Amino acid sequence: MTSIAKGPSARDAKRLIHANPQQGWVDLVLKYGNSFGYQGGLATCDPEVIQTMLMQRSHTQHRSEGYKLMSRLIPGAPGVLFMEGEEWHKHVQAVMPVFTKSTVDSYAGRMHETVVSCLADWKPGDRLPDLFESITQVGLQVVLRIGYGLELSDPLTQQFGEILMTYKRQTMTTRARLDEFGFSIDQLRIIPAFLRERYELKKRIQGLNQVVSQIMQQRQQAGSKGQDWFNLLNKAGFSLPQITDELNHIYGAFNAIDYVITCGLVELSRRPEWAARIRNELNQVLEHRLYPTRADLAHLPDTTNFMKEVFRYYPVAAAVLRRTGEPLAAGKAYLPKNREVMILIQALHFHPDFWDNPASFDPDRWSHPLREPRAYIPFLTGPRQCIGRHLAELHFVITLNALLQRFNVRVLSGNLSILPYLIPRFAGPVAAQLTAHT
Repeated sequence: MTSIAKGPSARDAKRLIHANPQQGWVDLVLKYGNSFGYQGGLATCDPEVIQTMLMQRSHTQHRSEGYKLMSRLIPGAPGVLFMEGEEWHKHVQAVMPVFTKSTVDSYAGRMHETVVSCLADWKPGDRLPDLFESITQVGLQVVLRIGYGLELSDPLTQQFGEILMTYKRQTMTTRARLDEFGFSIDQLRIIPAFLRERYELKKRIQGLNQVVSQIMQQRQQAGSKGQDWFNLLNKAGFSLPQITDELNHIYGAFNAIDYVITCGLVELSRRPEWAARIRNELNQVLEHRLYPTRADLAHLPDTTNFMKEVFRYYPVAAAVLRRTGEPLAAGKAYLPKNREVMILIQALHFHPDFWDNPASFDPDRWSHPLREPRAYIPFLTGPRQCIGRHLAELHFVITLNALLQRFNVRVLSGNLSILPYLIPRFAGPVAAQLTAHT
């Protein structure tokens, strides 16, 4: 075995990614190879290496040191994503009942009602200053009712939701973000801003802790026994700070689907023929029913192909971190145990070796067999894959259906810029105009 091929410096890598936060990840691997050394570890978009890292349990037992560091540095960050071993298993067992297929299937009606209730405030002719913010508000109401089991009209619920959303917004828009492609000396300049942000986030978590405590007392007095995250985490015996952190963490993960739905609406604005195709298909399959269920997806090829292409083109994480649990062969090279591996999802989803015309947004590509099925991992795979996949897909399709039956959404922003971090978000507001669907 040979050593891993040397990759770019942190400054060179960030220069490529900052120049184009989508294509820059691909430019990296086209220049340095599908697997290359980076800051003592490995960066890869090699499907075989990625499958090994995601599927073999030896590589899924321990969390990345990068995730552990973020968990320690950012108040409110600790949650199931950052955990390992028995702690991870206990948290997954506690929250999992909300995410099972059968439970998610039971949410469809309430999810539709909640989305429609939110859309009642939208009117034809309205100009939305930020479509992503508006979709986030819809998603917040859905997760508060479905996942947290809360009454939306309760002032405590509204306070809880506002803190969750404000916390997430702050962590995604700050200039002191830690989720860049590796560490460089340039990041030392963000230390003062990071310390200020950390102080503000700590205060938000303290406020959230108080609200969570009040909600739990209120629910205990009411004898609440529902299968929601409040009750499940409390039943599992977690402390109040642990429950608060996990509730905050879960919302942060759920907010990713708000980003993807917004990206989908951007693409429908650019491609009105696809909005018509999806709308017509939904009308034909649903007939007199108001909303789709997961069982309908098999009969909605245009809708599901569009959803898959959105998840390919706009992955909710440009890269994820893993750690080798035993020596890893990366092609002809070798990586020892306990080394960091960055899985380059954005590069994998856009690599010309694995996709035809990858830079083109083309839902029809899903009507044909994939050249490399392992090159599509929006929810990852294996023991540490995203447990929220079924909930995310149902929310995507139900929200899309409710919107298309009422409105055409025209995005007014030009070329939308995406922030160059591991967790992508829009660099600015996504202005949009609503018109009535007739």
